Amino acid sequence: MSLSFAANATKPKSLKATESISNRLPFLDRTRGLIMVFMALDHALFFWSSGRVNNEGLPLLINGAVTFNPLGISSALALIVMFLSSICAPGFFFIAGYVLALSIKKREAKGFLSSSINHHLWRRGMLLIAFQVLIASPAFNLPLLLQAKSLSILTWGTFFSLSVLSTFGIGFFFLSFGRHISPWKLFGITGLLYLLSQLFLPGFTSNYPFHQSIEQAWQAILVLPIPFSPGALVNNNFPVIPWLVPLSLGWLYGHTYSQQRGIAYEARRFAVSGISSLALFFILRFAGIGDHLLPDGTFQGFFGLSKYPPSPDFFLLYLGVVFLLLFLFYKLPQTSKIGGVLENFGRVPLFFYNTHLWLYAAIPALLSNFNGFSLTFGVAVWLLGLMILYPLCHWYSSWRSNTRIQVPRSKFIHGPKLARRKAYTANVHYWKGVR
Repeated sequence: MSLSFAANATKPKSLKATESISNRLPFLDRTRGLIMVFMALDHALFFWSSGRVNNEGLPLLINGAVTFNPLGISSALALIVMFLSSICAPGFFFIAGYVLALSIKKREAKGFLSSSINHHLWRRGMLLIAFQVLIASPAFNLPLLLQAKSLSILTWGTFFSLSVLSTFGIGFFFLSFGRHISPWKLFGITGLLYLLSQLFLPGFTSNYPFHQSIEQAWQAILVLPIPFSPGALVNNNFPVIPWLVPLSLGWLYGHTYSQQRGIAYEARRFAVSGISSLALFFILRFAGIGDHLLPDGTFQGFFGLSKYPPSPDFFLLYLGVVFLLLFLFYKLPQTSKIGGVLENFGRVPLFFYNTHLWLYAAIPALLSNFNGFSLTFGVAVWLLGLMILYPLCHWYSSWRSNTRIQVPRSKFIHGPKLARRKAYTANVHYWKGVR
């Protein structure tokens, strides 16, 4: 057998494996883009308007007793914003796990070493935590800093103010270990940890005001978000254990995605998952099971679910909506202008996230007037911000694509080791041909 024949015999298989996971799935970017638009609405109102529904489910200490924050009475617009914004976090984590699984499969198909993949996950995780602490959290804390008018407010609690990005980062650390086992087992482990955390949640909430700072910090990082306090060692409204559930679920779906079955099959899988998830939500909600905030017979009480921390009912409802959105965006024509706009946002989620926070926070900070406007005015500000963000995201996406073309990342990840590995493989094929 000649060397050329041996090379040709192995080439189609590796090429097919690479092509099956290298092509972008537009409906993922479009769904993520819509999620980011909803997130921008929530954050624009956070900085600009009053009357926004906030902190649904957070444990509060009232008259010496710990209780969960009820939804309360809100306007129709506030409830709509609450519903749309609640889609964001479950959708973000699910799609991130899904895309990450496809990316890891792509790297493995290209022959990347396992250690280089782990290093990639750890680098991304540390970068996300740094972005949270140095960029995102300072934007969220601007109202607090300006109202205090004193640097005394700068404590460990304001510096270690964790949220979505830091939880993503810790989740990447978790996946660097979890990727060595079956994605089904990984999802089972995260699901079990989540159910245990829900089981012990009443005990955690009754004890949290009396914890020592170190104990409170670990509890906030892993299980229980609490109302923001500069006196706390760590603040965190997205504890790791609950939010590993949608991340590992996306990881599972990404690993079980099959190009051979086609994208249409994947879209049908999302549709079935969405309908099933929503059906189970309504069954449990009518039975009064799966959430610490019980329905009170009203429409807003029925959909007033615990987000901090997320309840099983919360995950079922909003992941069900995300599944259906993925299916609908698959059905949307590729030439759709709306789809193109959302795709532009969805391709650069990290850039959008960090940029939009400071965009919406800057003017209220300069005016020293946070939450001083109506919800309707806040919606107008949100739309104006999207008009500014669109060209910025388009520019950044183009710049990143050009940079990647000029400087291939694979050469920097494991260049010498990969070169030696390819040389060894070529020699093996050569001597086999000689024989």
